Amino acid sequence: MSLFGWQCTCGGEDGGEEQQSSDVNALRVMEEVGLAKKEDLEEREEVEVEGGAKYKGQWRGQQRYGQGVLTRPDGQTYRGSFVDNRAQGHGIFEAANGNTYEGQWHQDRAHGYGKYVHVDGSTYEGEWVQDEKSGKGVECWADGARYEGQFQHGSKHGTGIYKSATGVVYEGQFKNDKMDGYGVYKFADGRTYTGQWQRGHMNGKGKMEWPNGSTYEGQYEKDMKNGEGVFIWPDGRSYRGQWSNGKQDGHGVTIDVNGVETRGEWKNGERIKAG
Repeated sequence: MSLFGWQCTCGGEDGGEEQQSSDVNALRVMEEVGLAKKEDLEEREEVEVEGGAKYKGQWRGQQRYGQGVLTRPDGQTYRGSFVDNRAQGHGIFEAANGNTYEGQWHQDRAHGYGKYVHVDGSTYEGEWVQDEKSGKGVECWADGARYEGQFQHGSKHGTGIYKSATGVVYEGQFKNDKMDGYGVYKFADGRTYTGQWQRGHMNGKGKMEWPNGSTYEGQYEKDMKNGEGVFIWPDGRSYRGQWSNGKQDGHGVTIDVNGVETRGEWKNGERIKAG
Protein backbone atom coordinates (compact mmCIF):
# COMPACT_ATOMS: atom_id res chain seq x y z
CA MET A 1 0.00 0.00 0.00
CA SER A 2 1.30 3.45 -0.84
CA LEU A 3 -0.37 6.10 1.27
CA PHE A 4 0.89 8.98 -0.80
CA GLY A 5 0.63 7.36 -4.20
CA TRP A 6 3.63 9.42 -5.31
CA GLN A 7 6.22 6.76 -4.64
CA CYS A 8 6.37 3.06 -5.48
CA THR A 9 6.13 0.81 -2.44
CA CYS A 10 9.31 -1.19 -1.98
CA GLY A 11 8.96 -4.95 -2.32
CA GLY A 12 11.42 -7.66 -1.39
CA GLU A 13 11.63 -10.23 1.36
CA ASP A 14 14.86 -9.06 3.03
CA GLY A 15 12.82 -7.20 5.65
CA GLY A 16 15.30 -7.19 8.54
CA GLU A 17 18.28 -5.73 6.70
CA GLU A 18 16.08 -3.34 4.73
CA GLN A 19 14.35 -2.09 7.89
CA GLN A 20 17.66 -1.55 9.71
CA SER A 21 19.02 0.47 6.79
CA SER A 22 15.84 2.55 6.56
CA ASP A 23 15.84 3.23 10.30
CA VAL A 24 19.46 4.44 10.17
CA ASN A 25 18.64 6.74 7.25
CA ALA A 26 15.55 8.05 9.06
CA LEU A 27 17.60 8.91 12.15
CA ARG A 28 20.19 10.67 10.01
CA VAL A 29 17.58 12.79 8.27
CA MET A 30 15.83 13.61 11.54
CA GLU A 31 19.17 14.86 12.83
CA GLU A 32 19.43 17.03 9.73
CA VAL A 33 15.98 18.45 10.42
CA GLY A 34 17.01 19.34 13.95
CA LEU A 35 20.22 21.01 12.72
CA ALA A 36 18.43 23.16 10.14
CA LYS A 37 18.49 26.76 11.33
CA LYS A 38 15.24 28.67 11.35
CA GLU A 39 16.93 31.52 9.51
CA ASP A 40 17.67 29.10 6.65
CA LEU A 41 13.93 28.52 6.16
CA GLU A 42 11.66 30.86 4.23
CA GLU A 43 7.86 30.94 4.49
CA ARG A 44 6.24 31.32 1.08
CA GLU A 45 2.72 31.64 -0.27
CA GLU A 46 1.06 28.77 -2.13
CA VAL A 47 2.72 27.88 -5.42
CA GLU A 48 2.23 25.15 -7.99
CA VAL A 49 4.88 22.42 -7.95
CA GLU A 50 5.44 19.14 -9.82
CA GLY A 51 2.46 17.23 -11.18
CA GLY A 52 0.08 20.13 -10.70
CA ALA A 53 0.26 19.86 -6.91
CA LYS A 54 0.18 23.02 -4.77
CA TYR A 55 2.44 23.71 -1.81
CA LYS A 56 2.25 26.35 0.90
CA GLY A 57 4.82 26.51 3.65
CA GLN A 58 8.54 26.62 4.37
CA TRP A 59 11.40 26.31 1.89
CA ARG A 60 15.16 26.07 2.09
CA GLY A 61 16.41 27.36 -1.21
CA GLN A 62 14.56 25.45 -3.93
CA GLN A 63 13.60 22.57 -1.64
CA ARG A 64 10.42 22.15 0.40
CA TYR A 65 11.87 22.00 3.89
CA GLY A 66 10.17 22.46 7.27
CA GLN A 67 6.43 22.72 7.85
CA GLY A 68 4.02 22.90 4.96
CA VAL A 69 0.86 21.73 3.21
CA LEU A 70 0.96 19.87 -0.10
CA THR A 71 -2.28 19.29 -2.03
CA ARG A 72 -2.61 17.04 -5.07
CA PRO A 73 -5.03 17.71 -7.95
CA ASP A 74 -6.99 14.55 -7.01
CA GLY A 75 -7.65 15.94 -3.50
CA GLN A 76 -4.92 14.17 -1.50
CA THR A 77 -3.41 16.39 1.19
CA TYR A 78 -0.33 16.14 3.39
CA ARG A 79 0.24 18.53 6.31
CA GLY A 80 3.46 18.25 8.19
CA SER A 81 7.22 18.19 8.02
CA PHE A 82 9.28 18.11 4.81
CA VAL A 83 12.95 17.48 4.08
CA ASP A 84 14.33 17.95 0.57
CA ASN A 85 10.88 17.99 -1.07
CA ARG A 86 9.67 14.83 0.70
CA ALA A 87 7.41 14.11 3.64
CA GLN A 88 9.80 13.53 6.54
CA GLY A 89 9.12 13.54 10.27
CA HIS A 90 5.59 13.93 11.64
CA GLY A 91 2.69 14.56 9.31
CA ILE A 92 -0.99 14.00 8.51
CA PHE A 93 -2.06 12.52 5.19
CA GLU A 94 -5.67 12.57 3.97
CA ALA A 95 -6.67 10.65 0.86
CA ALA A 96 -9.34 11.91 -1.51
CA ASN A 97 -11.76 9.26 -0.23
CA GLY A 98 -11.32 10.31 3.41
CA ASN A 99 -8.80 7.72 4.60
CA THR A 100 -6.21 9.30 6.90
CA TYR A 101 -2.78 8.55 8.35
CA GLU A 102 -1.12 10.52 11.12
CA GLY A 103 2.34 9.69 12.31
CA GLN A 104 5.95 9.44 11.29
CA TRP A 105 7.23 9.63 7.72
CA HIS A 106 10.46 8.83 5.92
CA GLN A 107 11.01 9.87 2.29
CA ASP A 108 7.30 10.13 1.42
CA ARG A 109 6.41 6.86 3.16
CA ALA A 110 4.69 6.00 6.42
CA HIS A 111 7.64 4.82 8.49
CA GLY A 112 7.84 4.64 12.28
CA TYR A 113 4.79 4.95 14.53
CA GLY A 114 1.44 6.09 13.23
CA LYS A 115 -2.32 5.64 13.04
CA TYR A 116 -4.31 4.84 9.89
CA VAL A 117 -8.08 5.37 9.82
CA HIS A 118 -10.23 3.98 6.99
CA VAL A 119 -13.56 5.57 6.06
CA ASP A 120 -15.31 2.28 6.87
CA GLY A 121 -14.32 2.70 10.53
CA SER A 122 -11.42 0.25 10.62
CA THR A 123 -8.14 1.47 12.11
CA TYR A 124 -4.51 0.45 12.58
CA GLU A 125 -2.21 2.03 15.13
CA GLY A 126 1.35 0.90 15.56
CA GLU A 127 4.64 0.51 13.76
CA TRP A 128 5.17 0.99 10.01
CA VAL A 129 8.02 0.20 7.63
CA GLN A 130 7.92 1.87 4.19
CA ASP A 131 4.12 2.18 3.93
CA GLU A 132 3.44 -1.28 5.40
CA LYS A 133 2.22 -2.39 8.82
CA SER A 134 5.37 -3.98 10.28
CA GLY A 135 6.24 -4.52 13.93
CA LYS A 136 3.81 -4.23 16.84
CA GLY A 137 0.37 -2.79 16.33
CA VAL A 138 -3.37 -2.88 16.97
CA GLU A 139 -5.90 -3.30 14.16
CA CYS A 140 -9.62 -2.78 14.77
CA TRP A 141 -12.52 -3.38 12.40
CA ALA A 142 -15.87 -1.62 12.15
CA ASP A 143 -17.76 -4.73 13.32
CA GLY A 144 -15.87 -4.74 16.64
CA ALA A 145 -13.20 -7.31 15.80
CA ARG A 146 -9.71 -6.55 17.08
CA TYR A 147 -6.14 -7.85 16.64
CA GLU A 148 -3.18 -6.88 18.77
CA GLY A 149 0.23 -8.28 18.02
CA GLN A 150 2.96 -8.49 15.43
CA PHE A 151 2.81 -7.57 11.74
CA GLN A 152 5.13 -8.05 8.78
CA HIS A 153 4.74 -6.66 5.25
CA GLY A 154 1.18 -5.55 6.03
CA SER A 155 -0.05 -8.91 7.38
CA LYS A 156 -0.54 -10.44 10.83
CA HIS A 157 2.71 -12.33 11.32
CA GLY A 158 4.23 -13.51 14.61
CA THR A 159 2.38 -13.70 17.92
CA GLY A 160 -0.88 -11.93 18.63
CA ILE A 161 -4.42 -11.98 19.98
CA TYR A 162 -7.48 -11.81 17.73
CA LYS A 163 -10.98 -11.20 19.12
CA SER A 164 -14.05 -11.29 16.89
CA ALA A 165 -17.31 -9.43 17.42
CA THR A 166 -19.06 -12.79 17.96
CA GLY A 167 -16.91 -13.81 20.93
CA VAL A 168 -14.23 -15.88 19.20
CA VAL A 169 -10.74 -15.42 20.68
CA TYR A 170 -7.47 -16.74 19.26
CA GLU A 171 -4.15 -16.26 20.99
CA GLY A 172 -1.04 -17.62 19.35
CA GLN A 173 1.08 -17.57 16.25
CA PHE A 174 0.24 -16.11 12.84
CA LYS A 175 1.89 -16.38 9.45
CA ASN A 176 0.91 -14.31 6.40
CA ASP A 177 -2.40 -13.23 7.99
CA LYS A 178 -3.42 -16.78 8.99
CA MET A 179 -3.28 -18.76 12.24
CA ASP A 180 -0.14 -20.84 11.86
CA GLY A 181 1.97 -22.52 14.53
CA TYR A 182 0.82 -22.97 18.12
CA GLY A 183 -2.30 -21.29 19.47
CA VAL A 184 -5.41 -21.39 21.64
CA TYR A 185 -8.78 -20.84 19.93
CA LYS A 186 -11.93 -20.22 21.98
CA PHE A 187 -15.09 -20.79 19.96
CA ALA A 188 -18.27 -18.76 20.44
CA ASP A 189 -20.10 -21.95 21.50
CA GLY A 190 -17.71 -22.54 24.44
CA ARG A 191 -15.33 -25.06 22.89
CA THR A 192 -11.58 -24.53 23.28
CA TYR A 193 -8.87 -25.88 21.00
CA THR A 194 -5.24 -25.84 22.09
CA GLY A 195 -2.59 -27.01 19.67
CA GLN A 196 -1.06 -26.71 16.25
CA TRP A 197 -2.34 -24.70 13.27
CA GLN A 198 -1.42 -24.52 9.62
CA ARG A 199 -2.66 -21.91 7.14
CA GLY A 200 -5.69 -21.05 9.24
CA HIS A 201 -6.74 -24.63 10.07
CA MET A 202 -6.35 -26.92 13.07
CA ASN A 203 -3.61 -29.18 11.78
CA GLY A 204 -1.27 -31.44 13.73
CA LYS A 205 -1.47 -32.34 17.41
CA GLY A 206 -4.12 -30.64 19.52
CA LYS A 207 -6.72 -30.88 22.23
CA MET A 208 -10.40 -29.92 21.98
CA GLU A 209 -12.47 -29.34 25.11
CA TRP A 210 -16.28 -29.06 25.10
CA PRO A 211 -18.44 -27.22 27.67
CA ASN A 212 -20.12 -30.51 28.66
CA GLY A 213 -16.76 -32.00 29.74
CA SER A 214 -15.98 -34.04 26.63
CA THR A 215 -12.38 -33.92 25.37
CA TYR A 216 -10.42 -35.07 22.36
CA GLU A 217 -6.65 -35.16 22.26
CA GLY A 218 -4.77 -36.31 19.20
CA GLN A 219 -4.15 -35.56 15.55
CA TYR A 220 -6.05 -33.06 13.37
CA GLU A 221 -6.03 -32.43 9.67
CA LYS A 222 -7.78 -29.38 8.21
CA ASP A 223 -10.02 -28.92 11.28
CA MET A 224 -11.04 -32.60 11.46
CA LYS A 225 -9.97 -35.37 13.85
CA ASN A 226 -7.67 -37.41 11.67
CA GLY A 227 -5.07 -40.00 12.69
CA GLU A 228 -4.53 -41.27 16.22
CA GLY A 229 -6.51 -39.75 19.06
CA VAL A 230 -8.38 -40.24 22.34
CA PHE A 231 -11.95 -39.05 22.92
CA ILE A 232 -13.39 -39.00 26.46
CA TRP A 233 -17.12 -38.54 27.13
CA PRO A 234 -18.46 -36.65 30.19
CA ASP A 235 -19.45 -39.91 31.92
CA GLY A 236 -15.89 -41.25 31.69
CA ARG A 237 -16.25 -43.56 28.66
CA SER A 238 -13.44 -43.26 26.14
CA TYR A 239 -12.28 -44.28 22.68
CA ARG A 240 -8.60 -44.61 21.80
CA GLY A 241 -7.65 -45.32 18.24
CA GLN A 242 -7.81 -44.19 14.64
CA TRP A 243 -9.90 -41.37 13.16
CA SER A 244 -10.73 -40.14 9.66
CA ASN A 245 -12.66 -37.01 8.65
CA GLY A 246 -13.74 -36.43 12.24
CA LYS A 247 -15.09 -39.94 12.91
CA GLN A 248 -13.77 -43.18 14.40
CA ASP A 249 -12.29 -45.09 11.50
CA GLY A 250 -9.85 -48.01 11.75
CA HIS A 251 -8.54 -49.91 14.77
CA GLY A 252 -9.64 -48.71 18.19
CA VAL A 253 -10.38 -49.53 21.82
CA THR A 254 -13.37 -48.39 23.87
CA ILE A 255 -13.30 -48.30 27.66
CA ASP A 256 -16.57 -48.23 29.57
CA VAL A 257 -17.24 -46.58 32.95
CA ASN A 258 -16.17 -49.78 34.70
CA GLY A 259 -12.82 -49.89 32.94
CA VAL A 260 -13.74 -52.77 30.61
CA GLU A 261 -11.88 -52.59 27.29
CA THR A 262 -13.40 -53.60 23.97
CA ARG A 263 -11.28 -53.75 20.85
CA GLY A 264 -12.71 -53.45 17.41
CA GLU A 265 -12.74 -52.09 13.90
CA TRP A 266 -14.60 -48.85 13.07
CA LYS A 267 -15.84 -47.38 9.82
CA ASN A 268 -17.28 -43.90 9.45
CA GLY A 269 -18.00 -43.70 13.17
CA GLU A 270 -19.63 -47.15 13.53
CA ARG A 271 -18.05 -50.31 14.91
CA ILE A 272 -18.17 -52.93 12.16
CA LYS A 273 -16.14 -55.71 13.76
CA ALA A 274 -15.19 -56.75 17.30
CA GLY A 275 -11.83 -58.06 18.45
